[in-house]
Amino acid sequence: MEEKIESIINFLNGQKCKDICVYDLSKEKRLAKIVIILTSPNFLENKKLATDFLEFAGIDVQPEGFNKGEWIIFDLEDIVIHSFIPVAREKYNLDKLWQKNQIKNINVAKQGKKSKK
Repeated sequence: MEEKIESIINFLNGQKCKDICVYDLSKEKRLAKIVIILTSPNFLENKKLATDFLEFAGIDVQPEGFNKGEWIIFDLEDIVIHSFIPVAREKYNLDKLWQKNQIKNINVAKQGKKSKK
């Protein structure tokens, strides 16, 4: 699972993603064990990220939220990725919901991108 998470984080670091946060929900008795939340600059970049991620992950099903592009959800069963534009991330504030479960030892600050605390 760690290798899968690292691979996803490395991919996201290569995109225009910011404030990437990883949450471990394995003890919360949820379907997804890991939740990744990130910010994409705008809905066009978010849709481009989604298209690129589908190719990267070998997924052929369009993710939830793709058409609007403000909040796109990738459900990889054990990992769920929430890709927001800034205003949507602030509005829904999922980070607050899971902040106690944040994994802080994953290096998501590569290439000048910073981790949201």
